Amino acid sequence: MQRYEVTYFQMIMIGLGVGFVLGLIPLGLGWYKGKKKLAIIGFLASIAAGAAWSLFSLIIVLVFIWLILRNPQTSTAETADPFGDEAAMSAEVESASDDNAQN
Repeated sequence: MQRYEVTYFQMIMIGLGVGFVLGLIPLGLGWYKGKKKLAIIGFLASIAAGAAWSLFSLIIVLVFIWLILRNPQTSTAETADPFGDEAAMSAEVESASDDNAQN
Protein backbone atom coordinates (compact mmCIF):
# COMPACT_ATOMS: atom_id res chain seq x y z
CA MET A 1 0.00 0.00 0.00
CA GLN A 2 1.37 3.34 -0.98
CA ARG A 3 1.37 6.22 1.47
CA TYR A 4 -0.27 9.43 0.30
CA GLU A 5 0.54 12.74 1.93
CA VAL A 6 -1.67 15.80 1.81
CA THR A 7 -0.11 19.21 2.29
CA TYR A 8 -1.75 22.14 4.00
CA PHE A 9 -2.21 23.87 0.68
CA GLN A 10 -4.05 20.84 -0.71
CA MET A 11 -6.25 20.68 2.38
CA ILE A 12 -7.15 24.34 2.00
CA MET A 13 -7.92 23.87 -1.70
CA ILE A 14 -10.16 20.87 -0.94
CA GLY A 15 -11.92 22.91 1.75
CA LEU A 16 -12.45 25.78 -0.69
CA GLY A 17 -13.94 23.34 -3.18
CA VAL A 18 -16.28 21.87 -0.57
CA GLY A 19 -17.27 25.37 0.57
CA PHE A 20 -17.90 26.43 -3.02
CA VAL A 21 -20.13 23.45 -3.78
CA LEU A 22 -22.07 23.74 -0.51
CA GLY A 23 -22.28 27.52 -0.87
CA LEU A 24 -24.23 27.08 -4.09
CA ILE A 25 -27.20 25.90 -2.00
CA PRO A 26 -27.85 29.18 -0.12
CA LEU A 27 -26.87 31.13 -3.23
CA GLY A 28 -29.52 29.46 -5.37
CA LEU A 29 -32.15 29.40 -2.63
CA GLY A 30 -31.61 33.03 -1.67
CA TRP A 31 -31.68 34.14 -5.28
CA TYR A 32 -34.96 32.25 -5.82
CA LYS A 33 -36.53 33.73 -2.68
CA GLY A 34 -35.41 37.26 -3.56
CA LYS A 35 -32.94 37.60 -0.68
CA LYS A 36 -29.89 38.23 -2.82
CA LYS A 37 -27.81 39.89 -0.11
CA LEU A 38 -28.15 36.90 2.23
CA ALA A 39 -27.48 34.58 -0.72
CA ILE A 40 -24.18 36.21 -1.61
CA ILE A 41 -23.06 36.50 2.02
CA GLY A 42 -23.91 32.83 2.62
CA PHE A 43 -22.00 31.79 -0.49
CA LEU A 44 -18.88 33.74 0.44
CA ALA A 45 -19.04 32.69 4.11
CA SER A 46 -19.30 29.06 3.06
CA ILE A 47 -16.19 29.34 0.92
CA ALA A 48 -14.24 31.07 3.69
CA ALA A 49 -15.40 28.53 6.29
CA GLY A 50 -14.48 25.68 3.97
CA ALA A 51 -10.93 26.96 3.80
CA ALA A 52 -10.72 26.80 7.59
CA TRP A 53 -12.44 23.42 8.01
CA SER A 54 -14.54 21.63 5.42
CA LEU A 55 -17.32 20.61 7.80
CA PHE A 56 -17.61 24.15 9.15
CA SER A 57 -18.94 25.23 5.76
CA LEU A 58 -21.85 22.80 6.24
CA ILE A 59 -22.77 24.57 9.48
CA ILE A 60 -22.60 27.95 7.75
CA VAL A 61 -24.81 26.67 4.91
CA LEU A 62 -27.43 25.40 7.37
CA VAL A 63 -27.47 28.72 9.22
CA PHE A 64 -27.93 30.70 6.01
CA ILE A 65 -30.65 28.35 4.75
CA TRP A 66 -32.48 29.00 8.01
CA LEU A 67 -31.96 32.76 7.67
CA ILE A 68 -33.29 32.74 4.11
CA LEU A 69 -36.34 30.56 4.81
CA ARG A 70 -37.44 32.08 8.12
CA ASN A 71 -40.23 34.60 8.26
CA PRO A 72 -38.77 37.91 9.41
CA GLN A 73 -40.26 39.61 12.39
CA THR A 74 -41.89 42.77 11.11
CA SER A 75 -42.06 45.84 13.25
CA THR A 76 -45.18 47.93 13.50
CA ALA A 77 -43.54 50.74 11.55
CA GLU A 78 -43.07 48.48 8.53
CA THR A 79 -46.52 46.89 8.59
CA ALA A 80 -48.63 49.93 9.44
CA ASP A 81 -50.17 51.81 6.57
CA PRO A 82 -48.73 55.33 6.85
CA PHE A 83 -52.02 56.97 5.95
CA GLY A 84 -54.58 54.24 6.64
CA ASP A 85 -55.08 54.52 10.40
CA GLU A 86 -54.80 58.28 10.60
CA ALA A 87 -56.93 58.83 7.50
CA ALA A 88 -59.67 56.55 8.82
CA MET A 89 -59.55 58.23 12.22
CA SER A 90 -59.71 61.74 10.77
CA ALA A 91 -62.61 60.70 8.52
CA GLU A 92 -64.52 59.47 11.59
CA VAL A 93 -63.82 62.71 13.43
CA GLU A 94 -64.97 64.78 10.44
CA SER A 95 -68.16 62.76 10.01
CA ALA A 96 -68.89 63.06 13.73
CA SER A 97 -68.35 66.83 13.63
CA ASP A 98 -70.59 67.10 10.53
CA ASP A 99 -73.34 65.16 12.34
CA ASN A 100 -73.07 67.50 15.33
CA ALA A 101 -73.14 70.56 13.11
CA GLN A 102 -76.33 69.39 11.35
CA ASN A 103 -78.15 68.75 14.67
